[in-house]
Amino acid sequence: MELEFGKPEIAGLDIKEISCKKALSDSALEADYSLNPYRGCSHGCLYCYAPFVIKEERPWGEFLDVKRNIPKKVSEEADGKDKGMVRIGSVTDPYQEAEREYKLTRRCLKQLSDHGFSVLIQTKSGMVKRDIDLLREMESDVGFTITSLDDDFRKRFEPDAPPVVDRLSAIKELKEEGIDVWVFVGPLLPFENDGGEELNRLKETLTSLEVQEIYVDKLNMRNGVWSKIQHLLEAGQRERYEEIYFGDDDYFERKKPLYKKIGKPVF
Repeated sequence: MELEFGKPEIAGLDIKEISCKKALSDSALEADYSLNPYRGCSHGCLYCYAPFVIKEERPWGEFLDVKRNIPKKVSEEADGKDKGMVRIGSVTDPYQEAEREYKLTRRCLKQLSDHGFSVLIQTKSGMVKRDIDLLREMESDVGFTITSLDDDFRKRFEPDAPPVVDRLSAIKELKEEGIDVWVFVGPLLPFENDGGEELNRLKETLTSLEVQEIYVDKLNMRNGVWSKIQHLLEAGQRERYEEIYFGDDDYFERKKPLYKKIGKPVF
């Protein structure tokens, strides 16, 4: 029996309720399985390369497929799989705005907890605090993506993602509840959010919240990303980006010593 939902109204987002054939996929991303309750994401981050990964041609940030039967699928599949770690949110944010109504991530967490699985979650939303009760009952760690402490940067490059202050508040609360938290700083965009002063301030902020695991990544210019971000750059910046990404400039290798002071580069 499928659960009944009231479809939320989210401006600019075409929401479609679908049934999925599979919930848990084998994963090579520091986990045994991956789970994505939604296809698409309402955050609208201009640098996101998830569409490239899943070969999605619809305008990213303008649609959302809701896998309404996925909690049931998780329960069915978990019975026949070896216990392991499930990465939730490899190509979508499991706590995007629609989750308030559908609660698919929460229902999936409940099934995974009941079947003895552990979880690794990556999100940009403080909504994860809602599920602290479930996360405390299972082996879990939560990662927050933070590109900058500057909310103006967030509004430009992550227009519909939650404010940075919400993520910092969630980090504090999860840490107080004894849940492991890590932070992914990235992507770093040349001349935008990778200055030494800004990164040091970010490191100090995360250290004050007792975050010990910090990972750093550069902007990956996957197919379609350049066309989305170039109009936000000044003319001189666009020229430098072309040299860095399409020429032979070793910008990121030169910057790596600075990045290493902030966290562990993953590129």
